[in-house]
Formats: sequence, structure tokens, C-alpha cells
Amino acid sequence: MSTSSEQIDVLLRTIVSVALKRADEYDRLDGVAADGDFGSTLARGAGALAADAPSGSAAEQLRGASKIVTDAMGGSSGPLCGIALLRAGEALGDEDPDHIDGPTAASLVRAAIEGMQDIGDAERGDKTALDALFPVGEALAEGGDAAAAAREGADSTTDTEARRGRAAYAGERSKGAVDPGAIAVAEVCETLRDGDPPPSWDELAAGPAVSADDEAEGPRKQGFVGDPAAFVNEALDGFVRAHADLVERLEGLDVIARAGRDTGSGRVAVVSGGGAGHEPLHAGFVGEGMLDAACPGAVFTSPSPSQIQAATEAVHAGAGVLHIVKSYTGDILNFRMAAEFAAADAGVEVATVVVDDDVAIAADSDTERRGTGVTIVAEKVAGALAAEGAALADVAAGARRAVDRGRSFGIALHGEEMEVGVGIHGEPGQRRGSLESADAIATALVDPVLAEIDADAPLLVLLSGLGGTPPLELSVLFEHIGRLLDGRGRHIERAMVGDFITSLDQPGAVLSIVALDDELTRLWDAPARTVALTR
Repeated sequence: MSTSSEQIDVLLRTIVSVALKRADEYDRLDGVAADGDFGSTLARGAGALAADAPSGSAAEQLRGASKIVTDAMGGSSGPLCGIALLRAGEALGDEDPDHIDGPTAASLVRAAIEGMQDIGDAERGDKTALDALFPVGEALAEGGDAAAAAREGADSTTDTEARRGRAAYAGERSKGAVDPGAIAVAEVCETLRDGDPPPSWDELAAGPAVSADDEAEGPRKQGFVGDPAAFVNEALDGFVRAHADLVERLEGLDVIARAGRDTGSGRVAVVSGGGAGHEPLHAGFVGEGMLDAACPGAVFTSPSPSQIQAATEAVHAGAGVLHIVKSYTGDILNFRMAAEFAAADAGVEVATVVVDDDVAIAADSDTERRGTGVTIVAEKVAGALAAEGAALADVAAGARRAVDRGRSFGIALHGEEMEVGVGIHGEPGQRRGSLESADAIATALVDPVLAEIDADAPLLVLLSGLGGTPPLELSVLFEHIGRLLDGRGRHIERAMVGDFITSLDQPGAVLSIVALDDELTRLWDAPARTVALTR
């Protein structure tokens, strides 16, 4: 009979083996309703686990695996997988049982589920991995076939609507596809049931951490790419090399910090971040008068808690740190964990402002609104207040005011079609239809945004390309937007047109409008020196 530590070792090797083998298929399934990176993200965690396999007792292995996958994966999957492993390890306690039987295994699954629910706020039926994990726990407790139960639970997600994660933005369009996380749970359980021994850790470590055609965590399949696995890493090095007078890279970390910062200044520091692929957001806005540090994750994948914690502690100058976080599950989870770690480990006071400006999601929807272009305004306002020596609460309040008074809406172009209300990660929009004229597109952008903007205020208007629209076309679109606002008696006080928050090389644009007041105007005009914005 295998010992508990041997059983956990087999479990972890099976998870890693399945994740690496099935990465492309999980990406394909995820691409139906979300941004198609679940398999790639899971494979990053699996590759990291294979390269640094945890040892020790069963509980120690689970706890060690938790930290490794959380740090490696990022996104929403990283903290969710990490907390599941951590809680399972905690459920075992300090003294492992000699052997993990069915009831004990059921208790570990229940602990994992509770952990995922604590930080992910998901329930059974929300079209997540929980739809497979709940049946697994029940089958183990009753002595049933856990693999069959997991498969049935995974298959049941086909006809349900996603309520959590990026797939939730697709609404009814998420029906008809299985959840990749639930399928992964089912396939791990089936592999364990079939009894085929998983590869050794050495064999797993020798394999690719990311499938060969994945091209470094993201959907882009061509371009100036050297080593796919080093895509973001090399990009950060190149960015710092080109702008060494403004930014530096924290040694050994995917963190861009303001060059020449004084960590003894007694000023509030401002930190933001998110998946790569949205450049110049966020690294392009690091500099005097804006961000003190930015944490780029993998392409379209939020940074890990350890990455954010390192940035937070590195730029802390004695007056606390403000986190500006776009409203995506992965960003929120990872920044929340990092704030708790920074407070516990280094005594850093952290305040958080969540940007949720995307009116493509109805205000009364159960799905949280996404964060898009108003993020830039929040970063600028917060950076200006911090530079003036404002207290942490006041810096946070200024950023929240910008968010409260700003709204955004995006449209992506696909040949002769356009996606209206699209997300910045390629998430489906409200509808897809034939490509329309610039005047009609301007109306489609302005109407939903202006409906929620103070009717009497002067306007800050930001029109950002999504990375694949030429500046000439953006200027045409802005002219039509300007005419439309003029016709409605709205005054454009300040404006920016260009690529500021992109989606790799997606043709399209995001319109962001902020209702200005005297204080917001002053802070927007305050001095700043960054790669992407100088005042």
C-alpha cells in the first residue's frame, strides 16, 4: 500500500503530465468564450512544478506545490490552483496519515473547494472547475467512481452560462462549450483511475513547460519572437534598454520601476500591473508623476502575488502604497494576495482602487464591469497626488474619483465585421455585425459612454487604438467623435489619441471619457515624465 507522501507525489505528477499534454486543447476550449490561455497558463505552472518538484511529507508537498504554481501561473488560475493545494495541505495537518483513503481524500477535496470559493466567490453551476470538483468530493465520500462523477460534472457545463471569470463576459454566448477547468479535473481523475503511472519528475522536467506552438503565453503566433518562453522577459529587457533614463528593471523580477526613485522620500508609491500585450499600459506609464512600478504578467495574464509583493516592497517609501487594479478576476485576486503578504511580511500599508469603467457590461449585471482606458487617468491622478506629498487615503480617493467619473467602451474590427463592446483580451462583445462607417462607429462608441457621464461637465476624451489600427484611422474616428460631441453640446477640455491600452495587434479602438472638474483637470495637467505620457 502506498504511503500518503507517495500518493501525493503521484497526484502531482499526474496533474503536471495532463497539463503539459493537453495545453493546446485547453486553450482551444477556453477560446470559445474567453481569451484562450487557460491551457498555456496551466502549463506554465506545471512546467515550474516539474522543474522544482516539492518533496517531504504529503502536506509539505502540497504546500510547496501551492507556492510554485501560484508564482508561475498568475492569472486567476494561479491563485485558485494555489489556494486549492494549500488548503488541501492544511487539511492533512502536521502529521500525515499513513495512507489517504476515500474519506480522507474527500476531506482534502472539500478543503480545496472551500479555499477556491473563499477567494474566487464561485458556486457550483457557475461553469468553473468546481462543477467537476464537487462531484469528485461526493463520490470519494460515498465510495463511488470519482472519475465518472468528474466527467459528468464537466460535461454538464456545456449547457450552462459562465458566471465567473472572463468567460462570464460572453453571457449567453458561453453556452454550448465545456469549461476547460472542469475538463482538466475530469482528465486528471480519469488518468488516476486508469492506473497508468505518470512520468517521473526528471522526465516531466525534460519536456517543454509550454507547448511548442503556444508562443509564450499568448495568442499571437507571429512577429519578432526569439525564444517563445522568454518572450515577455526579452521584451522587458529591450524596454529598459531603450528607456534607461526613465525606468529600470528590478533584478531577477518582471517588474519595471521608476529610475532614480528615492525610497526614503516619505511619499506614497503607486503600483499597477496586468497582463502583457496591452502596451504601453502599464510599464509605459512608469515615471515621475505617474507610476512608481508596474508588474507585467504573461500575455493577457495577470502577474503573480510574489511579483506584485516584490514591486510593492521595493518602491515603498514610508507612506504606503496604492495599488491600481483593473477589474478582472485574476488581477484582483493576485493584487489582493500581494497586499496581504506585503502587510504581513514588511508592514507595508496598501490601499487598492479597482477600475471598472467598461459600460459594455450593464450596470445592473451580475458580472463585474471590466477595467479599461480610465485606468490611465486613475494612474495619472494618483501619481500627481503622490508627487505632491498627499497621504495614502487622499491619493486613493483621487484615483477613485477619476474612476467614478469615467466610462469606456470598445469596438474590435475583424475584416468586414466588427465586434461591439469587446474586451481588451479578445473577450466576445455584445454583438458582432457588418463593418460600419466611421460615423456609425463613433455613435456606437459615444452613446453608451455618454449615457453615464455627468451632463454638465467638460470632458477628458481618450481614444486608444487596440494595437492594429493606424494613427491616420484613429484621427478620422476621433474627428467623427468630436463632431458628435459638439452636436450634443459637450465640450472636450482635454484629449489623447493613440495607442495607450492595446490588445496586441487587434484592429479597433476603446473610447474613454471622464467628466472633469477643476481638481481632476489640475491633476491631469500636472507634470509627468514617462515613456508614453509627458506633461
